[in-house]
Amino acid sequence: MKDDVVAKRYAKALYDLGKEEGLQEKFLEDMEAVVSILTQSEEFRAIMESPLYDILLKRRIMGEIIGKIKLSKYIENFLGILLEKDRFVCLEAILDSYRQTVDEASGRVRAAVTSATELDKAQLERIANTLKKIVKKEVDLDVSIDPTLIGGMIAEVEGMVYDGSVKTQIMRLKQSLKGEI
Repeated sequence: MKDDVVAKRYAKALYDLGKEEGLQEKFLEDMEAVVSILTQSEEFRAIMESPLYDILLKRRIMGEIIGKIKLSKYIENFLGILLEKDRFVCLEAILDSYRQTVDEASGRVRAAVTSATELDKAQLERIANTLKKIVKKEVDLDVSIDPTLIGGMIAEVEGMVYDGSVKTQIMRLKQSLKGEI
């Protein structure tokens, strides 16, 4: 809970600066790039999030990363603040909160869609349009594949779950059969 509050506070401050400078989308891209590196490299994550490593080492490593991916000066400073305040561990939560703030400001929402199989572009478009009608906002899809669903899909948007998976249908049938016996 505390990390959530911290993440929202940092995300709000970053969003306000981005809005002021007209760089909200650039900040989002930069943050996503850093989090992507963080998730790909356990060693990088361990060093940056651990209080055991010296701040100078962390800054040097961050400087090398920043040089390679060409982050904006604002994000560079933001990451420096996270390191100094020992809040780098909150970076992913800050990104999530920042993304949510950007989406809300632009009238968009994110929907997590899990499908049993790969979906083609037309199917994704139909799903996005259907969800758009339900939530009355533009919908960006985050799609993942889960073969254990057997067939169908599950969509989660704005706290609501729409489950049309075969796995769930089989489970419900099984429960209803148990209840009738």
